[in-house]
Amino acid sequence: MKKRIRYYLFLTLITPICFELALRVLGYSAYQQLPYSIVSKPNMCIEASADLGFSLGEGTYNVSVNGAPTYTATHTDGKRITRDYSLSDSISSVFVMGCSFTYGMGVMDSISFPYQLQSHFSDLNIQNFGVPGFGTTQSYLQLEKELRNGNVPGLVIVNFCDFHHERNSLTPRFRNSLVMGYQRSNEEAISELTKSSFPYLENGEMKTVEFKEMYSNWAGRETFASVNYFQTMDDKRLTSKINIEQNSLDIFLRIRELCKEQNIQFIVTGLTRNRVTKTFLAQLKRSNIDVIDISLDLRKKKYNQLPYDTHPNSRAHDHFAKKLIPEIRNWINSQSLAN
Repeated sequence: MKKRIRYYLFLTLITPICFELALRVLGYSAYQQLPYSIVSKPNMCIEASADLGFSLGEGTYNVSVNGAPTYTATHTDGKRITRDYSLSDSISSVFVMGCSFTYGMGVMDSISFPYQLQSHFSDLNIQNFGVPGFGTTQSYLQLEKELRNGNVPGLVIVNFCDFHHERNSLTPRFRNSLVMGYQRSNEEAISELTKSSFPYLENGEMKTVEFKEMYSNWAGRETFASVNYFQTMDDKRLTSKINIEQNSLDIFLRIRELCKEQNIQFIVTGLTRNRVTKTFLAQLKRSNIDVIDISLDLRKKKYNQLPYDTHPNSRAHDHFAKKLIPEIRNWINSQSLAN
């Protein structure tokens, strides 16, 4: 009996060690978060939001991402500026909505494509609602709030990227990237975001989760390949139960209904050139939503900010603006004919 007990104890001890070594041989490792940093002066340009997760701090900031050259970002009324002059209150508004690609992370105010659109259409009020880290869920909530406050645009442009699927559903992988990324990027940011709650859609229902409850690594994940392996597998299991495409479609259908109620023209653009974006744009089109593919292969060096960051660079923003100009002009012409 004693020998048998010792044998089982031996197996209990040696099996995890052997499994750990086997995973290491196969190329698995303990969890490692890629370095990521945001330096913003005079203070952090991203603030907490109780309903959107993130919000833009008021003022002008000098920002550097991953040690890249500093760029200037100016925020007013929760949006990034699109001009340096005043507009008449009577002109039509165009809401340009999306994530950091729309916001223009990494480029100067005047380089972002919403700013370029405003420069081209001085008789319109182009408003940049893009915020780093946003998905379409936040765009929907932004639009709902603006309409509730009586700010009704003539045209809404929602920019879609393939990774918005994960954001709209708050998949475990995105939760992990969000929490672990900010924990390693900026102490001020992580302290601020502990006051945030993030929206997501689940089976047609809008829900929120507090940032502090968003995600946590299992004990030992950053030390043992085996723990990292099992948590990664568990995250994939949980993700497999989420219909991320349907959740995204539900959000866009909600936006379509808001726009229909207010007689607002609604357009969805695709910014990322890949199969996921192309497939989803086709799905939106089948749902009677106007779509425009203005995408680029942002993996190409000429369109991104590598070696510092993978966000669109000035050339990419120029492309997005040039592709959208004729679409906005067509909308203006249709309005003129209607009147």
